[in-house]
Amino acid sequence: MLSAAVQAQFNYTTNNGTITITGYTGQGGAVTIPDTIEGLPVTSIGYRTFLVCTRLTSVMIPDSVTSIGGSAFQGCTSLISVTIGNAFTDINALGMLDYPRLALITVGESNASYSSMDGVLFNKNRTMLIRCPKGKGGS
Repeated sequence: MLSAAVQAQFNYTTNNGTITITGYTGQGGAVTIPDTIEGLPVTSIGYRTFLVCTRLTSVMIPDSVTSIGGSAFQGCTSLISVTIGNAFTDINALGMLDYPRLALITVGESNASYSSMDGVLFNKNRTMLIRCPKGKGGS
């Protein structure tokens, strides 16, 4: 059960029995998107939900989320790590993958489209490099 304090950090709408998160009012830091709110699955992160949340350092996107609106993480310049759940397949929606401090991308093992190794994003079979985070050291 999602605590009232955590739930209060998110603005959301209900649509056909699912939840779209439309805003974030928390302090930033490490944020875990809830997989349910009020017993309904969170399936979407809306357009500009985390707009210029400069204190956001990591985000964990649960398996329930299948879509992310454009510019959802625009201006989140302190973002260091992203964890992507198993259901998410539209990596282009994650414009945050170009942030200079981002050093770690993790993908759920059962994701049908993507995988990760040592914080680097690959296609599912690891035959194609999708993104090496800009904040990752080494070559």
